[in-house]
Amino acid sequence: MALSPQLPQVMRFLSVGGLGVLLYYPILYILTDLVGVWYIISAVIASVLDYGSIFILQKVWTFKNKNTEGMYGQAFKYSIMLASFFTANLILLYVLVEYGHLWYLAAQVVIAIPLSVVSYLLSRRIFSS
Repeated sequence: MALSPQLPQVMRFLSVGGLGVLLYYPILYILTDLVGVWYIISAVIASVLDYGSIFILQKVWTFKNKNTEGMYGQAFKYSIMLASFFTANLILLYVLVEYGHLWYLAAQVVIAIPLSVVSYLLSRRIFSS
């Protein structure tokens, strides 16, 4: 059985996502549990820092797109995608914590899985153009 030609790209995407997790979750935890910030505000701050750090890594390393022509359009599309995910993440986080009675970190993991799959598929389209 042959491996998919996209496997290395998926692995790079997941690696960048892993770096994002290493940034996002500690900030979320520190702000919420150590500083006492409401978990939704903590998620906003952590998301902004996380999203801002992954655009270039996804573009240049994951999708091997080093072309600067059209980069502003890609950044705009990527920002729209991330803003949509950000909104969905906050809504789902609130629903899972407040109504599903999940611990906020567990809820965040549950949310991250489907959002990551959709993010990969959309990012591939954005950086291929």
